[in-house]
Amino acid sequence: MMTPRTPARRYQGWLLAGIAMLWVGTAVAAGGVELNAQVFQQVELRNADGSITLRAVPANVVVPGTEVTYVVTYRNTGATSADALKIDNPVPTDLVYVASAGDRAVDAVSVDGGKQYGVLAGLTVVGEDGQSRPAQAGDVTHLRWVLGSLAAGAEGTVSFVARVK
Repeated sequence: MMTPRTPARRYQGWLLAGIAMLWVGTAVAAGGVELNAQVFQQVELRNADGSITLRAVPANVVVPGTEVTYVVTYRNTGATSADALKIDNPVPTDLVYVASAGDRAVDAVSVDGGKQYGVLAGLTVVGEDGQSRPAQAGDVTHLRWVLGSLAAGAEGTVSFVARVK
């Protein structure tokens, strides 16, 4: 199991400065599999003709309510295949999980700090009233992608969308 590193967060008033630094960096697991995560946000750009184009840019400074997309790139830098590969990503406490993104959906989620994983629709949590209720996207604490084997030199990406609290 591999988990991208999460450097310290910095705050600046209501702005969440340094959010792009969450999970940015590289983690290398045994067997030569490398993880690199980046955080992006969508911005609107006005074209000369007045139309609007959406563009993903690094999320350097964001305000509460902003949605960001985490993109984790994985690459096998080893000389042999990496087997039974899975990526577990914690959802930072300053964010609320929204949805899976990209071409590869999340295989499982956790709502209990990464102790157990399953399909969101099959998980429950205890509400503030002490009663069990179906888990919702906002309850997700960890995400898991099960990649299986990854050939030497192979690479790919997984991603998800979250909202800043």
